[in-house]
Amino acid sequence: MSTYKFTLSEQFRTLAKEELREADDAVRLDAINQLRDWIVKNPAIKHCRTDDVFLLKFLRFRKFAVHQAGESIERYLAARQKMPQWFQGTDPNADPLASIMDDCPITVLGRDDAGRTVIFIRVASYDAETLTQDSIMRYVMMMLDTLTEQEEVQIGGVRIWMDCTGISMKFVSLFHLSEYATMIDLMTKTMPIRIRQIHSVKLPKFAVSLANFALTFTSQKLKERIVCHHTTLDARAQMPEPLWPESFGGTALNVDTLNRKMRKQLEGKREWLLSLDEQLQIDTSRSAALWNKSETDAGGAPPEIESGMVGSFRKLNVD
Repeated sequence: MSTYKFTLSEQFRTLAKEELREADDAVRLDAINQLRDWIVKNPAIKHCRTDDVFLLKFLRFRKFAVHQAGESIERYLAARQKMPQWFQGTDPNADPLASIMDDCPITVLGRDDAGRTVIFIRVASYDAETLTQDSIMRYVMMMLDTLTEQEEVQIGGVRIWMDCTGISMKFVSLFHLSEYATMIDLMTKTMPIRIRQIHSVKLPKFAVSLANFALTFTSQKLKERIVCHHTTLDARAQMPEPLWPESFGGTALNVDTLNRKMRKQLEGKREWLLSLDEQLQIDTSRSAALWNKSETDAGGAPPEIESGMVGSFRKLNVD
């Protein structure tokens, strides 16, 4: 039985109730216990966390629809098993992750007035000369696994500011087209994170076609949340002034200081991060059979789980 107590501010309590159907303590506790029981009885799942924080991140991701939250857990576990090169061995003290953190391509700037966590991504900070797509994605998954442990992130979601200044063709070419499809699927259907907005700044012309290709894999709802800005000044008009970094003309935030803080947090979670490899395991062959109960949906198209994550895995394994 869950002993969870809600300890966040009234702002997050209201957001949880109005946006996630997390109506009250009774609803929350009942859903946690149902999902925990579902995991215990699921024959495909070998090992899985059943602590409140883990269960809540998937319940909140699926707005407290217990069955959908369970399906999302299956997808997440399958992703970890199918793609160990992207999920496992996330040691922040060892290369390549340690060297990526030296350049700090992802920074958490803080939270805006709406409770959304603002994430600053400097794409050109990835060293395209030495990194591979596997090391980059392992770093991203490490960041997401860590961030989604925070209840404020689970409830308020994230607002992404992606600075594409100086992005190179070499970086873009690190990923095959099928890998871009899988990345989109991971970010929007598998990882339990609510993307509230994406602001892209200075996307180079040569990357526009690729961006349009990537958008074909996103929902209409997410498309409507993506804004492209030609200049940093354009983006600044939509970003809270207290969250504007000094390096871009702001007065409040020093990105280097924030990066040191984040690195210290990740290093402190090293044992926890590495323990996830043993804690989260699923029989992928059995879970695939469960997913494919129906070969087609009402419209005659492949079911979402097949054409999405599993389909992407199949393409990735062939390339």
